Amino acid sequence: MSKRSGFKKFLGLVAAIGLGVMAAGNAKAGYTTINAPNYGNGGEASQAEILSHTYGGTFAANGVNFSNGSTTAYRIDDNFDGLMPFDIKSSRAIASFADLSQGLAYGSLNNEHQLFTVSGKGYNVSGGTGAVDLPFLTQLIRTGKGEDFSSLQSANSDGKDHLVTYLLVNDEVRPAIAKGKGPELTFVLFWEDLSKAKHSDFDFNDLAVEIKASCPVVVPLPAAAWSGLMTLAGGAVAAGYRKARRQMA
Repeated sequence: MSKRSGFKKFLGLVAAIGLGVMAAGNAKAGYTTINAPNYGNGGEASQAEILSHTYGGTFAANGVNFSNGSTTAYRIDDNFDGLMPFDIKSSRAIASFADLSQGLAYGSLNNEHQLFTVSGKGYNVSGGTGAVDLPFLTQLIRTGKGEDFSSLQSANSDGKDHLVTYLLVNDEVRPAIAKGKGPELTFVLFWEDLSKAKHSDFDFNDLAVEIKASCPVVVPLPAAAWSGLMTLAGGAVAAGYRKARRQMA
């Protein structure tokens, strides 16, 4: 990977997180409402409970984010999680609280490329991939029984957001970026598998997927540059990202 393409993909991350890592209180931020799960029907789990079970500790809400003290799950602005800016290093299903079958693909609703299907329910699930080269800024697709839904809200038949995404950050990520090592990034995707017309509960726990990607930073960054780069580049890159999204929709 060239330095230029690596840096452009890093700036893609700046757009993808939509300033959510920096300022959850931004008035322009867009966060889809997440309803409480139905605890009385099969013991469904919340996003905090799924994160706690998968990564340890007890994740508690902090605004739109969750933290267990050592790891923070930063909520990505829902205006900017529609297109994946990285190749996949690995992916796996971590939970599924749904009656319908589940799976994950990429491409578009008219041209899907299946990544994996999920076996099992609750936390006892399997399904995943190794490394996958994705087209830059491509849609991810929830597949399975019933209607398929895209990570890109405007592509869905009901016009609703069916994906909530978090970026997990611990003490290893920022120092690695500062040294130019290009750390492994961990995203957790929570999907909703029913449309508004079918009375979806929109609790976003039907399919939970972990995606690991390598952050393609190829030049060292000063320790203080992380937040500065995010602040200065975010607006300009987000504008470019929106243009690319309109062209691909």
